[in-house]
Amino acid sequence: MVINNTSALLQHEEKRALKIYLTSFYITLVLFDVVYFVIYKKLKVTPGFSNKLSLINYLFYFGLLILSFYLFKIGKQTLIKYIYVLTYFSLALIYDCIVFIDNPAKYASGNAAELILVLFSPLFINKRFFWVTSLAAILRYIIVGGVIHSSVVLIPISLVLVLSIVAYILLARFNSYTKALTETHEELRDKEKLAFVGQMATTIGHEIRNPLASLKGFTQLQREKHKEDDLQYSIMEQEIDRIDSILTDLLVIGKPRQINVAPCNLKEHLRYVISIIEQSEQGKNIEVTLKLDESFPLVECDEKQMKQVFLNLIKNGFESMPEGGALTIEGSQVDDNQVSIKICDDGCGIPRDVQEKLFQPFYTTKDYGTGLGLMVSKKIIEDHHGKIAIESKEGKGTKVEILLPITQ
Repeated sequence: MVINNTSALLQHEEKRALKIYLTSFYITLVLFDVVYFVIYKKLKVTPGFSNKLSLINYLFYFGLLILSFYLFKIGKQTLIKYIYVLTYFSLALIYDCIVFIDNPAKYASGNAAELILVLFSPLFINKRFFWVTSLAAILRYIIVGGVIHSSVVLIPISLVLVLSIVAYILLARFNSYTKALTETHEELRDKEKLAFVGQMATTIGHEIRNPLASLKGFTQLQREKHKEDDLQYSIMEQEIDRIDSILTDLLVIGKPRQINVAPCNLKEHLRYVISIIEQSEQGKNIEVTLKLDESFPLVECDEKQMKQVFLNLIKNGFESMPEGGALTIEGSQVDDNQVSIKICDDGCGIPRDVQEKLFQPFYTTKDYGTGLGLMVSKKIIEDHHGKIAIESKEGKGTKVEILLPITQ
């Protein structure tokens, strides 16, 4: 629903920009020739629409309105602006070559509508359209100059270049402003979502954890009394531990935990986590390779939290390769105060549309997932002033990179 609403808003803004663009173009086109005719008639200068070529041009321009209405109706408004730009500069090129080929000394071209096409191109916040418009205007004068063998075209070329620079500055500013607004909006939305989830998680976590501890104790007691039902009670304990693990993740989101920073040997932590996962994932034909530089330094971090991050990420790698495969963990020192740890698998990969939602709370594609593992991992990494990034290609595998400062 959100995607559909966003798409509708973008289409609406595209239509508004197109209406402004075309209205300005036609008003300027007509007014320029009217003023040109009235003012310069006394100077005995032939006005633009006093000959057949100019009338043919006008027939083309206003004939485009019919095509524009049709394209507008079927939702192809993106094409309209390109059609107008290419049509205008093509007709202007033909007109100039025919009229001035035998008399280049009297070459005088240009129209205020051309200024509108170039200067107003940032309205669409589209760099490709901006470059098409600017290059078409410059190319038109270069071709005319070559046909009529005159350097006078350097003047309009210079003018178009100046206008293009101004338009590009406006376009860059529009893009920067739009990007800043989008990022700010997304950041605020994420913070509001996290605040709500955190408040709910803290409340639920504390309310459930106490009776859960009692339930686990009672289960262990019953297991001792009823040895014949050991398997059933063992399953119950595992499920209680699973619930407790989910609550732990919820509390990480809802309530910031103190980070007990100390120099840690991440290579040993990774080996420990790998051994745990390999025991729980026995039977899978997965080859794990751990490659850390000999000079890999000790990193100041919270040992327990960092193990939790590695556990979440490596376990995800294992789960992405149900038929077996290879998982590689590489570590290196990036600069004087930063290390990089990459966890790569050749599993099923992650679809592009799913990648955008990976760090959202409670989002999961697993049948028994909670949608908290990656989110908690990201929060722990950020609490350590680090960064986490995921690159994945569907069917080819996934790479997760963690950047951590050596000292906090």
